[in-house]
Amino acid sequence: MTLEQFRKSDIVLVCGLPGSGKSYFAKKYFAKSGCKRVSRKNIRQYLYEMLTFGDKWSDDKFDLVDENLVKHLERKTAEHFLQLGEKILIDNMSISSASRKDYITLAKQNKKTISAIFINTDIATCLKRNRERPPEDVVADSVIANLVATVEYPDRREGFKDVLIIDKFEDGLK
Repeated sequence: MTLEQFRKSDIVLVCGLPGSGKSYFAKKYFAKSGCKRVSRKNIRQYLYEMLTFGDKWSDDKFDLVDENLVKHLERKTAEHFLQLGEKILIDNMSISSASRKDYITLAKQNKKTISAIFINTDIATCLKRNRERPPEDVVADSVIANLVATVEYPDRREGFKDVLIIDKFEDGLK
């Protein structure tokens, strides 16, 4: 299978557990596609560092109080680029159908296509990769372990044009 059909979608949602390789995959296969990348994690980081006059962000500084603002900024950023006719890639966990619903609604409201790519990496690999991250990006092992039980693979019936579940990266993907 090639990724060309996904590059044709207006919105590509790359999802999976922390440490699954979402950002690596997105950069490797979509960085030169011309689409704009939107990441809620990066928005949290930029917002925190702006509001604290440059204090360094880390995942342990996540504050649920700010999450509605983060989601609002993510949506407005996505809407902005979609209205300009740009394609976007959303790099976010989105491991349940409920967590993907807003993206599908965004696509429908803007009359755009949306596809999902789920990076289905085993928990041992996710935990190992997570521990190898820079300290500010490390997610607690217990959080990742708890998230495993909530995984629901994306399905076209949710409203996606195309869905791809990747159990491992294959050099043959194009």
